[in-house]
Amino acid sequence: MKSTFFLRNFQISREDLLSPDTMMAIYRSRQNYYWTPDWTPEMYISLARAGFISVSTDIGDSEEQLVLLPEIQRAYAVLDWENLHISKSTRRWMRSEKCRIQGYHLDIHCDLHTILTGITNCHYDSWVREPYRNLLEALQDIHRDNFTLLTFGLSTADGSCVAGEIGYRTGNVYTSLTGFHDRSMRIHNHAGKLQLYLLGQYLRDNNYAFWNLGHPYMQYKLDLGAKILDRISFLERWFREI
Repeated sequence: MKSTFFLRNFQISREDLLSPDTMMAIYRSRQNYYWTPDWTPEMYISLARAGFISVSTDIGDSEEQLVLLPEIQRAYAVLDWENLHISKSTRRWMRSEKCRIQGYHLDIHCDLHTILTGITNCHYDSWVREPYRNLLEALQDIHRDNFTLLTFGLSTADGSCVAGEIGYRTGNVYTSLTGFHDRSMRIHNHAGKLQLYLLGQYLRDNNYAFWNLGHPYMQYKLDLGAKILDRISFLERWFREI
């Protein structure tokens, strides 16, 4: 359970998001996590447009006590297209016969339930629990305020989805939310990296301004070519593009 101090002091509301003074204080503070019991798509979209990335957390012992946990990060991993990179070992694998016979391809607007099943199977402790899943299902039918929920999957020739992710477009920026990579078969060991690389190419070729990869301190993001921006530097770019 979250501490009483956290619950008392860091709840965020729609009214907060509409207040320039409140938001400026949030952006300038060292605090990064907030919470809200508001599971509406409108709240989620408002948080996303303000630069928050929202997951979920428990404040008790039941699903009824699950809340959204928006984070305005202290730093972000940002990928610009000139920095998009894939390792030599993955390039060798991509040229191999073992890779070619799999017929890997990037599915755009992949079935949401397919991606959610992959996440559940690969991350037993995922924060994508029932209320969050329901919210994602609602969001996939909403296209407003320059917000669109997106799903991408790396599939094989037989239609198996072996890697994928959920994210959203806000204005001209794509933000990764969560994803998976099925490692149950050795042949797919590089599939996660391939999915990311092909997604980067897709975003570049479709005129996205940059890719917001979220938390910066994960090596695979740096290997992909992401650079680390502090919160203020990130927000300056963010608000130019959304």
